[in-house]
Amino acid sequence: MMSGRPPVNPHRSGARPAGSTLWYAVIVERRPVQRHSSLTRATVAPAMILAAAVTSAAASPVPPAADGMIRAGLRDLHDGLYDRAETSFRQAARAVPGDPGPKLFIAFDLWWRILEDPADQSRDRPFLEAIQEAVVAGDHLLQETPDDVRVRTTVGTAHILRSQVEGLRHNFFKASQEARRGKKSLEAVLAADSGYKDALFGLGAYNYYTEKIPGLARGLLFMPHGDADLGLRQLKTLAQSDSYFSTDALLLLALICASRDEQCYGDSLAHLTQALRRSPGSPLILGTIAGLRTRLMDYPAAIEGFEKALAAASGSGEERARQRRILSLYLADALVADWRLARAADVLRDVGDADGLPGRDRQTLERVAREIALKRGEPPGLLPAPAPGGSGSAGADPPVRNASGTAATPLVPLGERVHAALRAHEAGRDIEALSILQAAAGDRPQHPLPRILAGRLLFLAGNDAGAAREMAAARERATDPPPWMAGSIELYLGLAESHLGHHAAAREHFQAASQVKRFRSVERALLELQEGSPPHGRCSSSAGREGERAGASGTRP
Repeated sequence: MMSGRPPVNPHRSGARPAGSTLWYAVIVERRPVQRHSSLTRATVAPAMILAAAVTSAAASPVPPAADGMIRAGLRDLHDGLYDRAETSFRQAARAVPGDPGPKLFIAFDLWWRILEDPADQSRDRPFLEAIQEAVVAGDHLLQETPDDVRVRTTVGTAHILRSQVEGLRHNFFKASQEARRGKKSLEAVLAADSGYKDALFGLGAYNYYTEKIPGLARGLLFMPHGDADLGLRQLKTLAQSDSYFSTDALLLLALICASRDEQCYGDSLAHLTQALRRSPGSPLILGTIAGLRTRLMDYPAAIEGFEKALAAASGSGEERARQRRILSLYLADALVADWRLARAADVLRDVGDADGLPGRDRQTLERVAREIALKRGEPPGLLPAPAPGGSGSAGADPPVRNASGTAATPLVPLGERVHAALRAHEAGRDIEALSILQAAAGDRPQHPLPRILAGRLLFLAGNDAGAAREMAAARERATDPPPWMAGSIELYLGLAESHLGHHAAAREHFQAASQVKRFRSVERALLELQEGSPPHGRCSSSAGREGERAGASGTRP
């Protein structure tokens, strides 16, 4: 949709005073595309997986026979091609059967898939077997060469990865035991060689996340106290180095910086952008960036990002087909958020039914289908077949009865009004679009939908007072609204009030939006609550400041 409204981000040059600033692009506690968690599994996985492959000139090198295979597998992991990566890792393991590195990479590949679909426990057993093989092989070598930091780092990282999976399965005491073993091994590496940066990934992750565990729980589990600031510094050191795994440190930093704990969206976006430069054309990273744009309410940029990710995921094979299916699902999510309903429905039909989708993606499929229906003025349910012109059929409304009981002129179906208004808006005829929505509101004075769309169009046109009026009316009429409706109303009210200079009222609306569970763009509300100042500086870096400037451009609802 085209609009003359300038970006709403308060960082922009010449922006009107607004109650905030802006940021991020990777799923981050949830992923955006092979999650979000946006950005959860899609972002952390590559980072952690590569962190354990330890090669260093100062330590025993990975045997040359396996090195090329491992590197090829890692490239495939960055692309989300798990089967192909596992094949390379198993070839490496056969080439050097006594080395723990390839065995750990096999476990990494399985670990990544576990994060992709935690509900599927079929990979737990082969993951644990691969971890055990890596630890046994590593311990055997360490008996002969106890000062080999590469092997010790491999063993330590294996314990940390197993700790995460045990925690995922609620085996908390086993998880704490594995975490302690991993921490001890990795600290021994740094004590022997303080410049061995590959150990910083697992140790940095441990230090950061362990501090987030409540003190009582940590004490009951006998886990040493972590240090989040130290963990971030360790990850930054690794990311800024020429280490083999610096890209993966960037991915983990992106996840952390965009989390609810940190809310450093500019830094997160910068880390992702830098990771993309190191892995150009990665559908995984492109999709993660696009998912973050969705979370920041920059829907046009998100749509463009998912389209780039889909283009990068072209090619034959089942894995590429699965990848395109997930990317298409989150493209549809961004499209419906931007009220591009016809195309969203078309893309969602290409995704197909929920068979074969991970649990969280099945929920997203159902949510997007319901949202398309509701925005078309239809009852929520299965995605309807396309109507002529691609708008989707809204169904005929019952005729209005006059006092004598005879049928009066039927109301124009709400879906037809919405479709006509959107067509007029896309053609640049906003006055016509608003007139259509005014008529729809007159036909259905208690329905929030015409007022929500009218408020959005007024906001995009720069009419903040009108936008606030329509959104307030929609809020009064929205009974038990779905998350997209409740969150959008509060966000637009906050943005409009902020532009009008009503900062206290704006803050109340941003606070309300930030508390809407399952609202796709809750991060935008959190960003606006920062009022232009990040909550702290520990995520910042020169790359992060560059990322905030990048994140500030072209961001509008």
